[in-house]
Amino acid sequence: MPHTVYVDFHEINKLQTDIMIFVGWWVHQKKTPIPYREIIVNMTSKGVKDFTTIKAINVLVRKGYIRRAYISSNKTYFVQLRGI
Repeated sequence: MPHTVYVDFHEINKLQTDIMIFVGWWVHQKKTPIPYREIIVNMTSKGVKDFTTIKAINVLVRKGYIRRAYISSNKTYFVQLRGI
């Protein structure tokens, strides 16, 4: 009888983990949703390109780790749905 191999469908990589840690820190310290631009600026300071960060954010949204939150200023913010 073959062994069953279970795969975690919600696995995230190192960059996505770093983004989740920063979003979690922001939410707990500032008590507000995090602006889109703040995530990009933080990851750029760590040497990650903007486009790569944007793709990682979109993957986290698709996997259900974060979600978009729109505030009246028409800027995109994010809130954390699940911790890592």
